[in-house]
Amino acid sequence: MKASTYVIILLILLDSFFGYFVLTGLDIISVTSGGEAGITASSDPFFEGNIPGDLPVTEEEAAPSGGAGGGGIIVPSVEVSPTEFNIELAVNTNIEKTITVKNLKSTVNNVNIRQSNLDNMIIISESLLTLNPGETKSFNVVFVALNRTGIFTGKILIGNKEIPVSINVRTKLLLFDSNIVVLNKNYIVGQGRKLKTEVTLIPLGDENRLDVALNYVIQDYNGKIYLTKSETLLVDKRIDFRRDFDTGILPLGQYIVGLELVYPNGVATSSAHFEVVERVISLGYLVYYLIIAILINMILIVVLFIDRFYKQRRIPTDYSSVNPQFFSEKKI
Repeated sequence: MKASTYVIILLILLDSFFGYFVLTGLDIISVTSGGEAGITASSDPFFEGNIPGDLPVTEEEAAPSGGAGGGGIIVPSVEVSPTEFNIELAVNTNIEKTITVKNLKSTVNNVNIRQSNLDNMIIISESLLTLNPGETKSFNVVFVALNRTGIFTGKILIGNKEIPVSINVRTKLLLFDSNIVVLNKNYIVGQGRKLKTEVTLIPLGDENRLDVALNYVIQDYNGKIYLTKSETLLVDKRIDFRRDFDTGILPLGQYIVGLELVYPNGVATSSAHFEVVERVISLGYLVYYLIIAILINMILIVVLFIDRFYKQRRIPTDYSSVNPQFFSEKKI
């Protein structure tokens, strides 16, 4: 067999092996309480959810609409606390929260305050803050749940800062509680990798066996929906299970993954924040691929030596060992 044939066979085998186990990753299946609800797949064999290097500072957003472009670094003029809101409310209720703003400039700073995509769901007590150098002031906002259940997203804009807001509105009569949390490290997902979540369903009150519908959604803080998914489960006790979501279609930015648990005469909602960043190949991957490349080269060298060895054995080089009568015989 020629050396080229060995090489072709070797490359096909390596492509099949590493293409499945390295490039796509070996799926890891785990089952927890809840039967099929506990089945999940994970496709990342290394550094799950860990994006090495310096991550972008999420608080330092681009200048507000109408500001100058240019792609330069935006220096924050204020520091705000909290940096995000995840509000749980029943229909036709409200809750008041406080926001603190600190002036980071060495001069007087007039800071505009407004909201985006939260019409009729937020009341802001101030529209303008005047802050002296280093001064800190607070103001109140009221989050309002109307008579419609669901998961609503928006932003509070304070100067060149954005506070992402998600409002989870449920029914007042609550027979089930639900919760969804992001498992990726620091709630950061490399673009194209899996968003890993854990879901908890808790029956409240009397134990009942009920079929419940689970509606998942991924949307940004402008209210744009990128993904929806549904399933039905029979629930008679608390269950915990994992669900993974593809982020390949998501542009870089901040999002929520939301869950609506729908049962007869009721809806329970929950959501969790995450951010999609550029996918970076980690040092671990580079070392791994380097080792693979070295092994492939070593195997090719061994194959070539074996092929040359067999060729030398097939071709006789010492004709003195050949019977001379063989050449003198004539065929009749």
